[in-house]
Amino acid sequence: MTDKNVIETMGKITKKEILGNIEPGLAGGYLLLENMHPYPGYHGRTVPDFHELIPDSIFAVTKTAYDDETLLRAAHEVRKKFKKKFDAATGQVTLYNEMQPCVRIKFLQSYKDVAELFDLFSEAGVQFVKYRKTDPRDGLIKINKFFQLEILEPGIYLDHIEPDMCYLQLPEHITWEDFEKITISMKRNMDDNKFDAAQAIIFRKNCVIDCVRIYDHHIKHDKIMAIRNKYVEAIKKL
Repeated sequence: MTDKNVIETMGKITKKEILGNIEPGLAGGYLLLENMHPYPGYHGRTVPDFHELIPDSIFAVTKTAYDDETLLRAAHEVRKKFKKKFDAATGQVTLYNEMQPCVRIKFLQSYKDVAELFDLFSEAGVQFVKYRKTDPRDGLIKINKFFQLEILEPGIYLDHIEPDMCYLQLPEHITWEDFEKITISMKRNMDDNKFDAAQAIIFRKNCVIDCVRIYDHHIKHDKIMAIRNKYVEAIKKL
């Protein structure tokens, strides 16, 4: 692989997951939500077992919406004191049937580091909503994401940071509601439906690329192509 096969850019991910509280004793008094079942469309053992040991994505509800520049500057200040790995992104999450601004944290290796990390973000000027009990429920999540993608072939991109993920270009933009309906119908009619799907857009210089993000442990090329073809066929029928 050469550098010209890898692109770095920004984009967005939209997905729906069951969200519930991180308990206040671990959350440091902040309103932090996490996936109750990360990658809900994926039914293998690897992800759930992994989640029992370390955090997956954490969604911290903020008092106001922050732009990417503000969060990146805050994260830079946090990293001067917090020497452990993490990734921070801006986004929105469903709370009480409304979309609320949030900061998404990923790649933490221990729940014991959660409170310290968010205390440092608070010191850096990011204001979080205080803890309150919420019942686990389906929630739409929208995350602004930095992509580092390897171009496998035209329209097929491998996540260079998380190699169990790939992005398959779709012929046009569709609503979340149509995307969800297509995904549910398709998985019901596939023998090998062990994968999770999210809606994605990738920003390029002169265009926006609409994609489906696929998570699948050890996904194979034939399955990638079959999934892409089914999405394309379903979109043409809309």
